[in-house]
Parts: sequence; C-alpha cells; structure tokens
Amino acid sequence: MRVTFDDVCATMTEKLGKHGVPSEKARIVSYEMATNSLEGTYTHGINRFARLVRAVDSGIVRPDAEPSLLSSFGAVERYDGNLGFGITNAIFAMDRAMELASGHGIGMVGMMNTNHWMRASTYGYRAAGKGYAAMCFTNTIPNMPAWGALDSRLGNNPFVMAFPRKDGRHIVVDSAMTQFSYGALELAAMEDRSMSVAAGYDKDGNLTTDPKAVLETRRTIPAGFWKGAAMSFLLDIFASCLTLGRTVADISKLEGDEHGVSQVFIAIDYAKFADRNDAFDTAERAIAFLKESEKAEGTKEIVYPGERMMRTRERNLKEGIPVDDDVWRTILDL
Repeated sequence: MRVTFDDVCATMTEKLGKHGVPSEKARIVSYEMATNSLEGTYTHGINRFARLVRAVDSGIVRPDAEPSLLSSFGAVERYDGNLGFGITNAIFAMDRAMELASGHGIGMVGMMNTNHWMRASTYGYRAAGKGYAAMCFTNTIPNMPAWGALDSRLGNNPFVMAFPRKDGRHIVVDSAMTQFSYGALELAAMEDRSMSVAAGYDKDGNLTTDPKAVLETRRTIPAGFWKGAAMSFLLDIFASCLTLGRTVADISKLEGDEHGVSQVFIAIDYAKFADRNDAFDTAERAIAFLKESEKAEGTKEIVYPGERMMRTRERNLKEGIPVDDDVWRTILDL
C-alpha cells in the first residue's frame, strides 16, 4: 500500500502523543521518521516506529529528557543525552556543532548516553542543507564479529560524511561498517529476496546471500573485510572516548533494546577559509569526472553518494510512501 507523507506524520504524531510524548517532540520525531521512509530508508522510518513506541513504554527512551552540558572547550562540547529521543538529541547536537563552527570554523559535539538516531544521514543532510560540511558517527550494540572471529564483539557503527551542493542535491554517504546494514537485511527478509552479494555466514559457516540466515547467526561480513572491522573498532573508540560514554562492550551489558549509545557530530564552516563558490565548482568537477566513468556490463548509470535518495523522495511525494500492510496495521493498532 502507499500512504501520503502527511497522513504518515499525522498518524505517528497521534500515536506518540497517546504514549506520553510531548507534542513538539512527537511532531519532530514523526516528521523525521516519515522523511526517512519518504527518502527510501524504510527500515529506519515507518518500519521501526512500533519498536520505538515499545522503547518509550519500557523506559529505554525518556520522552521528557533533554541533553545536559557536561564540559566544553572552545569549539568542542560534551553532553549527556539522558536517554532522550535519539532523533531530537542528534538534531540538537548537529545544530550545536554548526553554531560552534560558525564562530570557530569547525565545531564538534559529543553525546553520551543517548538513543538510536534512526537514519544516520539525516544529520549530514541537515548540516549540508545549511551550507556546512559534516561528519557524524555512532556506536551500537555488538552485532558484527571481528575479522576472523565467530561471535559479535563489534558494532556496525554507522559513519556519515556530507558536503553541500548549490542545487541542494547534496553529496552524502551513510555507511554501516557491515557489508549490509541490519536494516537492509531485515527489509530483504521481509520482501523474501536475496542480497546482491554475500552478506554473512549461515549456521554451517558458509557465506550466504540469504538475509534470513545471516539474521539468524548475526555473523555479518565487515565492509572491506578486515578494513571494515578495524574502522568499526576505531569509531567505537572515538565515540566512547571523546564522550566518556559507553563502548560497544558496555552497551552489550544493558538489558532491553539497544540504548545508551555514544555519538559524535562534527560541522565545518568551510566558507570561513575557502570561497564557497569555488568549493561548489570543485565538487561539480569531481561529480562530472565520476559520472563519465566507463560503465561495466549491466550497469545503467554511475551515481554519486546521495543521488538516488532525491529520486526516491520525488517519486514517493507524488505516489505516496510504500508501506507494508502488516507494518501499517501494527501502527494503527498501537
């Protein structure tokens, strides 16, 4: 089925309000989760909404909580998220990083003890939309083995980089450190389709493209094999040590759904030291060079990171957001 963006926002806002969420936070969280699905990240939008409501009901997400400043020095600040909504905490952190960057050229905000921020690229797009280059990353529950290991001791620890374009079609990469994010595996399993390349190991230790088999073993493949495993570990070290928050190991000891994670947000006001139009032109030359690539057999188009998202958004605004019938029914029944 397809549901209009406005109907999705209104329905989810109403449901959050009935579960004790203040009206403004309910509006923001619903808008961002609806936008995630509108722009093609269905797993961290509508599909995850019922799980978020359960987290509110269980006390993992504290609807009234606000970030509190712990320490600061120049362009750097550290906050306790107090287990508030991951979305609103992350918006606060990226906005504050941009404020710091406007005065210092660069700003960094660390957020400990926060919750799942849903679609990671949301905060890269937010910064790029206001003319800033940005990076952000988070740690997670243990859900990926170290290279050569059988059990999960690493997180897939998503990492985002964003750079603005003059026409608003920003360059944004949002990459989990697994070959496929768990959200992508869950969506493929729901749609009963295989992954395009091996995603992990089955219970017999064989590489497989079957998402259900990988979800059962939780033995995913790091993106780039040992390189992805190393990146995951260093992102965890940076997130937890710069915030003095929980490591992946610490998060594993908490009961219930994933919570209490550590995140870092960096904004760069590059116009303070480089002409903005020259930077725009530089990015356009790089995109043009990329898109002139000779295509391999079966490849229809070479795209830059973030290009497909804009097309998905335009289609879903026109036709409505595709929603699994059972997922929508579950939301209506909350």
